[in-house]
Amino acid sequence: MRLLALVLTRSAKLIAALTDRLAHVHIFLSGILPALLPPEQMAWLMRQFYDHSYEAAGTMIPLEIYPWSLEAWEEQVATDYMTAPGPVLVLGAGLGRESLILAERGHRVLGIDLARRGLTIGVCRGQSLTHPPAFVQADFLTLPVRPSSVGTILVPGVMYSAVPGRTRRQAWGNALHTCLTPGGRLILNFVIAREPDTTRAQTTHAVARLLQRLPGSNPDYQSGDTCTNGHFMHVFQTEQELREELAGTRARIVAIHWSDGFAVLS
Repeated sequence: MRLLALVLTRSAKLIAALTDRLAHVHIFLSGILPALLPPEQMAWLMRQFYDHSYEAAGTMIPLEIYPWSLEAWEEQVATDYMTAPGPVLVLGAGLGRESLILAERGHRVLGIDLARRGLTIGVCRGQSLTHPPAFVQADFLTLPVRPSSVGTILVPGVMYSAVPGRTRRQAWGNALHTCLTPGGRLILNFVIAREPDTTRAQTTHAVARLLQRLPGSNPDYQSGDTCTNGHFMHVFQTEQELREELAGTRARIVAIHWSDGFAVLS
């Protein structure tokens, strides 16, 4: 019995060590992948990621475990920048969480998402509302609305960081700007770096820069790009980096809530 216990203990330690090493390899590969894949390919992978994720919603994953309330930063946005009911565009609506709550509070809401399964759930949950939100299946980079027609555009779920390439994010920001009514607000949620700049991260970035020189690589790669499980994400390193990027759009910066991960533009 003691021999069996010893074998099991050592096996557990070996598996733990291998798991830790594999996790490091996974992080490294996720960091260099954006240097190799063009933005179009990363966008395609992200579509696949969300299609798979929302297929599990309500089947393998019960809907009850999802949060159906606004996050703290969203409540702050609603309190400070959405005091008067008006037309709201939610990009990356997912299961409709934000859209349903805002519609219940009196806003006219249009939610857009690529995954049909998520929007179907949103439609079903909105049937009990007096004025339910409308949902449209479309690429969240596409804007099926008229110019100067929306009072507030909400980009939740760190979807701004999910757009591959700085120039693409800036071009998208300009397109969003044209949809706003005079005095309208564009709310962007993004990912910020919360981990220290380790030697491993520096090595990953250096290798990615070398791979970027290969034919057919991604010329738009930048530090902070990562692609985990097929989901691209740009992690902003500093507030200055974000400010410089947003300054390259036609929108005016109203406020940046760096630690909460959102910016307000007009």
